[in-house]
Amino acid sequence: MRKPVSPDVAPEPDPAAEPSPEEQEIVQQSASELAEIQSELLADETLLLRILGMLYLNKKRNIVGFAVSIIEVEKRMGLPREGATFVCEYMKYKRLVLADDKSRFTITVEGIDYLRQGLGVQKATVE
Repeated sequence: MRKPVSPDVAPEPDPAAEPSPEEQEIVQQSASELAEIQSELLADETLLLRILGMLYLNKKRNIVGFAVSIIEVEKRMGLPREGATFVCEYMKYKRLVLADDKSRFTITVEGIDYLRQGLGVQKATVE
């Protein structure tokens, strides 16, 4: 038979259950790193949508010569040199853009769909 627990006696804290100061610092550092990564991803997503939007408008307005170099992208958007390289490489890999032999980019149908979704524009259904 178990001994009844008295309501006035609080159980003693288990020292092993409390994280050490080193463990607390690791947890805080991990949370800070995750917040920084989330911030970078949000900034990259914004840049990705801006670049896709620029490529979309460029393609729509220019029947001929609608490809845009990465240098021109960075210049038009006021980005530092190599500021859009990572995002453009990602877009190439995901087939949101195509790059020609002179590293000029054009938006693909997938890129237009991604842009529409990112901006909350509904796709029209084709019957």
